[in-house]
Amino acid sequence: MKKKPTSLRRSMFMRLGFNFYDVAVTIFCVAFGLLCFYPLWYCLVASVMPYEEYVKGGLMLWFKGIDLQYYIQIFSTKVYTNSLLVSAVKTVLATALSVLVTSAMAYAVSKVHIRGMRLINALVVFNLFFAGGLIPQYMLYKSLHLTGNFWVMVLPGTLNISYFIIMRNYFSFSVSRELEDAAMIDGCNEVGIFFRIVMPLSRGMIAAVTLFIAVINWNDYYSYMMFIGNKTKLQPFAWVLHRMLTDKSLMNQVRNGAASLGFTLPRESGMTMRKKMPTSLQPS
Repeated sequence: MKKKPTSLRRSMFMRLGFNFYDVAVTIFCVAFGLLCFYPLWYCLVASVMPYEEYVKGGLMLWFKGIDLQYYIQIFSTKVYTNSLLVSAVKTVLATALSVLVTSAMAYAVSKVHIRGMRLINALVVFNLFFAGGLIPQYMLYKSLHLTGNFWVMVLPGTLNISYFIIMRNYFSFSVSRELEDAAMIDGCNEVGIFFRIVMPLSRGMIAAVTLFIAVINWNDYYSYMMFIGNKTKLQPFAWVLHRMLTDKSLMNQVRNGAASLGFTLPRESGMTMRKKMPTSLQPS
């Protein structure tokens, strides 16, 4: 009679004090974790490394000197600090509202025995494939007085349909219906069941969705570009970085095009391109 793999690993552990399967899994997890962590560590090391050391290249595993001039420049420039504050506030508010509304909507729609929930689910999913378009969207925001307003970067993304589908399926198949029935017998209503039973049982899924939604909101500059655009006090940090990269890329394209024709751009052309950038973002 063949031994089960679990009993084989147990007997190996009793003889050697460890088993090779657990060692292999541990090594793989540690290596994969280091592989995911190194890009973040590289950014941290490169950001505080003196420029002379950075241009040498090579594998950066530890600090080769510390120079905080970049951080000092960022936090002493009003454009950067204001945009960082806007992005932080926008990310916190938009993420909190999105997770709350999306999870509540998904929990409600998961109750397929309630009349009308299937229709609401179909309408929400339909919107994922067929959007109204940019012009109707702009007209709607304008009628709601959201254009040129900070809340246009927060409220439109409150219901995330992709994560709504994930949450709906999780609530439908992973949360025990018997627990909800027991709580209802004890006198708990649907709101209490959602916050006291369903949400605590879904902490892992909620944490993952919160992280992804936060990253989306932090990197978003489309809403500012399309629906605000002319208020520098409301520009998020992602938009500031986008402007810096696109202006630099455009200037390099102009220079390369002129060089291919045998011309050298005069200094005035560079100054013209720099005038489009905020004063604090212009290179020295």
